[in-house]
Amino acid sequence: MDKATQRTKILAYCEQHGSITIREAFTKLNINSPSKRISEIRNSGSFVVKSIDESRTDEDGITTRWKRYFINELPTS
Repeated sequence: MDKATQRTKILAYCEQHGSITIREAFTKLNINSPSKRISEIRNSGSFVVKSIDESRTDEDGITTRWKRYFINELPTS
């Protein structure tokens, strides 16, 4: 799958679900380098990419942290 197709899949997923994590892109969309594709989307100049840090602590006290990305198209003037 080429880079443009991967970026399109990420954008479509965000449109449908509101946001995406690296794990979601990897497991649900089969994208091997999701952070690179998100960076390319951010640098395209057509989208605003914001992220928030999320975490979860399991019953053993182990905390897992990740970022959730929100991608929105820039408004056209």
